[in-house]
Amino acid sequence: MTWYVDPKTGLDSNDGRTPETAFKTLSHAIGAASKGDTVLLAAGAYDQDLPRLVGAARVARVTVGVVGGH
Repeated sequence: MTWYVDPKTGLDSNDGRTPETAFKTLSHAIGAASKGDTVLLAAGAYDQDLPRLVGAARVARVTVGVVGGH
């Protein structure tokens, strides 16, 4: 499954399954993800410890990528 995170327009009360219903935080997406899932981050400012969270995702065998932006 692919999960979406957007710090600008997302809400952690969303289902995170489309860009339009993205989560706000990476930590919430990682909590929802299972082994083999992918979490896609929209470009933006994240008020979180991204290296630690990405590391935790990798340990859980969740792929984290970035979409949008240049």
